[in-house]
Amino acid sequence: MAIWNKNTQSLRTNNNVLFEAQCISDKDGNIINSFGSAANIEIAAGQVTGYRDVHKFGLVDGTAGATSTVWSLADNALTALYPWDIVPGTLSAVSSSAADTQTIRIEGLDSDYNEVSADLTLTGTVATGTTTQVFHRVHRAYCLTGPTNVGRITIVDTGEARAVIDANMGQTLMALYTVPAGCTAFLSEFRASTSKNQACIVSIYVRQLGGAFRVQSTMSLFQSSSSVGYPVPLAISEKSDIEVRVTGGTNNTISSDFDLILVHNDLLT
Repeated sequence: MAIWNKNTQSLRTNNNVLFEAQCISDKDGNIINSFGSAANIEIAAGQVTGYRDVHKFGLVDGTAGATSTVWSLADNALTALYPWDIVPGTLSAVSSSAADTQTIRIEGLDSDYNEVSADLTLTGTVATGTTTQVFHRVHRAYCLTGPTNVGRITIVDTGEARAVIDANMGQTLMALYTVPAGCTAFLSEFRASTSKNQACIVSIYVRQLGGAFRVQSTMSLFQSSSSVGYPVPLAISEKSDIEVRVTGGTNNTISSDFDLILVHNDLLT
């Protein structure tokens, strides 16, 4: 392959000029595209060391007009905003159906913002014992074994709901996330849709550790869907909280999701 030297305004000849080229490759040395879907496939397959994808999604099935987090417990404003500032603790779970006796897995962060998980075996409408693992953040919970859940499963910490698996879903619906310690998250896309012909505003907020929640992007919807892509991804520092909120309208169904690429900080320095 010929290489053009901009300094001499000529093609490289006689091997008398050295050049250095850099590229991203997979674990076998195959060159990959560093932007767009080509690179993202390699990241999703776990073939780019230190990079990982995160897809978060949530739903409010019945808004109450007030500003609420896009998560299941905001349905009809039962718990409008997610309770971020709960003291870290152990978790238990209970279903609204006696038929639910399967094992669920809970994933989140510990008190040092390191990623952790724990499994609980449901005992129907009787609360399970508590996890040995302490959770500071809960990212998701899902059915690990057995059938999809019949009833609504609620994961609680000292009586406060931290996550909910709606009936027949098998997975939590919560459009929120906290960046683990030692990582930077890069927001690549943010999407939302609404079912009812009334105006609402869906916004994505970020709160850095020790700071306040600040809006990063908004969209106004009227029985429609929209997406915001970031050609230059938005960098979000470690231990920051990310949350999607909806304002306006009543008895509306709002869904939202966003995509992140997590990168280990030692690759960025």
